[in-house]
Amino acid sequence: MSHSFAAAVGSNASSPLAQLFENARDSASSEQDRDVISKLESAVMDKLRQETQPHHTGGEVFVSPVFFPSEDSFHHLINTLNKAERSLDICVYCITDDQLASAIIRAHERGVRVRIISDDEKADDLGSDAKRLAEHEQIPVRLDGSPSYMHHKYAIIDDELVLFGSYNWTKGARFHNREDLTLTNSQNAVQSFKREFEKLWREFAPNELE
Repeated sequence: MSHSFAAAVGSNASSPLAQLFENARDSASSEQDRDVISKLESAVMDKLRQETQPHHTGGEVFVSPVFFPSEDSFHHLINTLNKAERSLDICVYCITDDQLASAIIRAHERGVRVRIISDDEKADDLGSDAKRLAEHEQIPVRLDGSPSYMHHKYAIIDDELVLFGSYNWTKGARFHNREDLTLTNSQNAVQSFKREFEKLWREFAPNELE
């Protein structure tokens, strides 16, 4: 399995193509059509990256930062989530971007073990996807249940990669905010985030959504 967040994200070469897919999603008449468009986009963007970017192979450790707002960066995020095969552990302050929620649902439907940790207050916000993912999709979601914020923003993929940074999983972060997100396969980083996730998962067990 090859995961690439791509060193060439800073290039504008794929921006017109990304905008074309975005326009198609805006014109789609149903969520099912939008999901089909997103899957097609993922396949096309993956093929482009395979042809234009170096691959991380042979145990090479890589660190790949990207920046927002950028549709290219967002599509690399979606494509990376789409490649999860075994597990997807998400620990984020809030989730309100429906395209990210759809990527989570797709992972769940293809048999990936998905777990989500989020902030209890943000889960009640208008447009939050946390409760919908738990109630409608039966994805395990646990909340912090404390007056302080659960302010982490990271995801661990297949226990091989970790995504982390300032990026909230919201449309505001995607379209407007100055944000950063880094992907690495460094096992020091992956295991550190994994230990923190497992600690919080146990701690927040009493606050699992049903």
